[in-house]
Amino acid sequence: MTPAARRPTSADVAERAGVSRATVSMVLNGRTEGTVSTANQEKVLAAAAELGYTRSAVAMSLRERRTRTIGLISDEIATSPWAGRMVREASMAAAERGYMVLTADLSLREATVEGAVRMLAERQVDGLVYAAMGRTRITAPSPPPGIPLVLLNCDALPQEEAEAPVSVVPDDLRGARRAARRLLEVGHRRIVMLSGDDDSVATRERQQGFTEVLEEAGLAPRIVRAGWQMDDGFRAATELLAEPVPPTALFCIRDRVAAGAIHAAAVAGVAVPRELSVIGFDDEDFFAEVLTPPLTTIALPHAEMGRTAMTALLDLVDAGAEEQVDGESEAGAADGADGADAADRTGTVVVACPLVERSSVARPPAG
Repeated sequence: MTPAARRPTSADVAERAGVSRATVSMVLNGRTEGTVSTANQEKVLAAAAELGYTRSAVAMSLRERRTRTIGLISDEIATSPWAGRMVREASMAAAERGYMVLTADLSLREATVEGAVRMLAERQVDGLVYAAMGRTRITAPSPPPGIPLVLLNCDALPQEEAEAPVSVVPDDLRGARRAARRLLEVGHRRIVMLSGDDDSVATRERQQGFTEVLEEAGLAPRIVRAGWQMDDGFRAATELLAEPVPPTALFCIRDRVAAGAIHAAAVAGVAVPRELSVIGFDDEDFFAEVLTPPLTTIALPHAEMGRTAMTALLDLVDAGAEEQVDGESEAGAADGADGADAADRTGTVVVACPLVERSSVARPPAG
């Protein structure tokens, strides 16, 4: 039996290139400025390529005091139609910077936030993302010191002592303003919003954006608290279309509500968009674009939010590592010297919700 080929080491690269192991280390770690000549850099890189040498992730972790893993905790990864966009883009952003993502799904039986944080901390993740699949406000998880946290699609409830972590959220308010403005631009004046029947952040901000735009146009905003599902949209739109002077346009808090409204219009013999314009919110995959007619909607930027959150977290991780290295390199510096803790940095990043034009919006009927 032929023995397995031995994995090449940095010593092999040094021998092949005719340089010291210290030189190999500096070249492969990008620390060559003012220390290694261009000729020797080229020798090391050529030798590494010829030998098929790759750096050991374990050795790098020990040297950097990082595992290059990130924990992602979510309430509905397995069940949400948008989870794929968020998690995929976050994972891609991590991979581009040499990190791997470990996920914990709280929709699984008996899973808890505290348990997920503990499990991932025990695996020595370098940072945590907590992702909510529906816009909400939460009591932020409390990871151990030194593990930064970023919230995705949610905000932290006010805390008396601790500062809120970085959060990345969609711009629901301006998205709703954009929808209302589009209906006004094409000439609608009898516009009704089919809103949610709760007091969620998304409901409040979308109602606020709609109200502001109509009031700016000198119109009295009308909001019907319908709900979030298709049957809610069907029921509310059926009642509105039966009125003596029905609306000519509906702004729906969710694409599924808009789908119910379009169904109600079909049952009532009202043509969309010739007699009734409908605009939604979400741009749900494999849904909004296949309705009849295809739905004009405001897109929730889940992919961009996932990438933005992961990038923000990795910046915190890198900043924390640099501060640790800087602190260790200062002769005589005491443990716990003054300096910003990456895990304590705060702020909210708001990601724009663009208008996606399709075929469900047109000028109102004459008269």
